[in-house]
Amino acid sequence: MKREEFYAIFIATIAVALIGFYVLLSPPLTELRVALGLPHELPGARYNATVGAADIIDANEGDIYLGRITFVYHSVFIVLMFATVLLFTRFYLEGMLKRIVLDFSALATILVVFSTFMYGYVDIRNFFWHGVFIIGLTLFFFVGVLIFLNFKPKDLLEWNIWLAGVLILIGAMWGAWLGSSFMHYRHEFLEALINSRYNPDLGEESIYWRALTSHEHAMIALALALVFFLALKITGVEEDKKLLGFLSVRLIYVLTIIGQLFMGLAAYAVTFFGKIAHLIITPAAVLLIFGTLLLSLVAKGTSLLRRGLVIGNIAIWVGVAAEGALTAINLREARFYFSLPFRDPSYDWAELAYNIGHWHLLMFSWGIILLLIYMTWPKNILEKYRFMEWIGYITLLGYFIAMIGANLYALANPPGAYIPNPYSNQWITFVLEPGLMLVTLGVALTYLIYLIEYLPDLIKSIPDYIKELSK
Repeated sequence: MKREEFYAIFIATIAVALIGFYVLLSPPLTELRVALGLPHELPGARYNATVGAADIIDANEGDIYLGRITFVYHSVFIVLMFATVLLFTRFYLEGMLKRIVLDFSALATILVVFSTFMYGYVDIRNFFWHGVFIIGLTLFFFVGVLIFLNFKPKDLLEWNIWLAGVLILIGAMWGAWLGSSFMHYRHEFLEALINSRYNPDLGEESIYWRALTSHEHAMIALALALVFFLALKITGVEEDKKLLGFLSVRLIYVLTIIGQLFMGLAAYAVTFFGKIAHLIITPAAVLLIFGTLLLSLVAKGTSLLRRGLVIGNIAIWVGVAAEGALTAINLREARFYFSLPFRDPSYDWAELAYNIGHWHLLMFSWGIILLLIYMTWPKNILEKYRFMEWIGYITLLGYFIAMIGANLYALANPPGAYIPNPYSNQWITFVLEPGLMLVTLGVALTYLIYLIEYLPDLIKSIPDYIKELSK
């Protein structure tokens, strides 16, 4: 069994198990969770029934919830990043270097995911697992450095890939500094988180809150850029085509390089300069996603992946960029007649819901691109199982519906009290959840085909792996 095939089924299994476990923790599945032996409520749960609102810090349990959710986001991020690195090695690494990168990436992913499970849900707040978690992240960072030292870009597409990777490495160092600072400036950081929950201007006063904003903005945006350009490497681009009569592919690549560079640097500059750096992030991000939309239109062929890139870029504009701009403009006061007064206590939950949904949608988009890619590589299951192409389109439909549903929930609800688990909400019941069900169908069937295709070869190759390890 080829190494990339082994790691494809490996990462698919971890992703399905991890996301499945997190879904199992959602309120609608409480009875099933309890039946499986998991607790009815997790220690340090965020909702405080005595005040009918959410607590960042639980009076009795401390900041367990904050620690857990931090671990959870990193565990999902590293799984998606490993899948992205695996795709990168398809084109740019070979021999012993490829083996080292894949093996150590897999080890780092295991360490982060397992320590997240233990620290957050089993051996809660045992700082041994915190140490394992840090080791995993550090190991993955040095894999990134190894790639950086050996990747030599040859064209503008590869320079876009290189730049995204370098800026992600800088973001990782930002996260490391932020995490280590938390140990010494815990009170100031938590106070800023609580204050920003009511008014972001209050959080802006803390360098640690600004660094957190920098880290979050940069990492997910650049990861999406990285996987998009790797997807273009697969589809190819019609190099001679011009858009709007004058925009050549080469010029668009230059624009995306400028957009990535200024967006990334401006995001990190928020740590030091605060609000003024935000004025650079927005136009740079618009330039980047305008460029990626145009590039998706000149991608070659009529494949599922090519159409998925177009739909994904449109979904980012419709489901993230437009609403993000609307929310930012109206954050401190409603400027348009159809805008929400976010500073009004009756709409306080709307900003919270939008901010949470905003990041989830970006991670969601990253996962969907990877799903479409891994439908065609290492084995092209779309050719062997023709119905899977239709499943891919159904998945894309569910993705787009869910993107819209998340925004409708955050921005189209009437004013009212905060509801911690609003699963009876009309937008969630009739838009968001049906969309997610279609995506779940696509993921489940794809993983089933993966098991059919890869599991027999994996079982046959076990003796060979044992021999190799014994040498």
